[in-house]
Amino acid sequence: MFTSNLFHRSLVLIALALAAPTAYAESVASELRAAVNAAWQRSPQARALEARRDEVMAGRDAAHAWTAGAPAIGLAQRSDSWNDRNGRRETEVSLYAPIWLLGQKSARQTLAQASADDLEAQIVNGRLALTGEVRERLWAVAAAREALSEAQDHLRHLEALADEVMRRIKAGDLARTDGMLAQQEVLAARAAVGLAQARVNETLSRYRTLTGQPDIPPPVVEPIGSTTADLHPRIIAARTGLQLAQASLGVVNASRSDPPTIGVSMLREQDSAAASTNRTIGLSIQIPIGTNARNRPLETAAHTQIEVATAEAAQVETTLRADIDLARLQLAVAREALDMMSSRTALTRDHVKLIDKAFRLGERGLADVLRSQALAHEADAAEGQQRVTVGLAHARLNQALGVLP
Repeated sequence: MFTSNLFHRSLVLIALALAAPTAYAESVASELRAAVNAAWQRSPQARALEARRDEVMAGRDAAHAWTAGAPAIGLAQRSDSWNDRNGRRETEVSLYAPIWLLGQKSARQTLAQASADDLEAQIVNGRLALTGEVRERLWAVAAAREALSEAQDHLRHLEALADEVMRRIKAGDLARTDGMLAQQEVLAARAAVGLAQARVNETLSRYRTLTGQPDIPPPVVEPIGSTTADLHPRIIAARTGLQLAQASLGVVNASRSDPPTIGVSMLREQDSAAASTNRTIGLSIQIPIGTNARNRPLETAAHTQIEVATAEAAQVETTLRADIDLARLQLAVAREALDMMSSRTALTRDHVKLIDKAFRLGERGLADVLRSQALAHEADAAEGQQRVTVGLAHARLNQALGVLP
């Protein structure tokens, strides 16, 4: 059974890509990249991560500021106008600013840079996770369309067979029961087409919800990418998380107490209304004293964060190796299964031709024809689905390798 619809032409591209995947590398990456970009624009997680960039930039600016915090301006005025009324007045203007402790500014800058690196790593890792969702839903649509295409092809063949049976019944070559049997098979095939169409609608709706695109890119097999463990987005995200935890501990160690505050003030004094005005300038400093009650909880929380980040990084590396090995194994199994199913399909097609020829010569009954057609339909459907499975296995291996389009 052969089909000539657009989707089967796409499956021809899949078969060609299995033999020469590099010829399709750029087009596949471009189509998939567009789908991922569309999904990224609709993702709430993506919006949250992108919005955090301003927060990280604000933290970086604060770490590079001259002072450890915002300066403050003070104004004080004293007068005896409410009691002695001798004209005594004092006006004081002051400026206070917290200053960095030794090593505190560099620790804050390291933390700000670690936060920025961790955010960018989380963005790339989030994009990789979203790419995996796009890949899964894309190939789910491809599998559903392949099932629909095969069901439609099977229906067309059964309808043609039913017409042939009805013609031979009118000619007296076959019994009416053969016509009834043929019609039953046609009705069953139409029901299968309806179910397959419903499955296509379901999978396509899920894809549209994720990406907002009206249709999937052509289901062409992705060439297997190459990457190293050190450049894998999941590894980078785990390591930047650990670096962020270590930078947080560095800030705690450099901040044993709150920053000291330096103040500059100018005092204007006048003892009486007729007296001259005196001006003085004063300097002041306030040095907070750090205590264990203040520092111990901060140190404990920072060490806990480091322990958790270290464990998570080790787990990610272990899980990643297992995922890659499993994806490679699944791809090898899928390719082997496709070879066997292709051989089976070729045999069933030859078998159908022989049975169909014998039926037309009156040497075989309708039941034999229907059985051979059912076996051929099953073989074609299995081969088509296996081609989709190979395409999905390629996509899953690239996903495990951390390959972004």
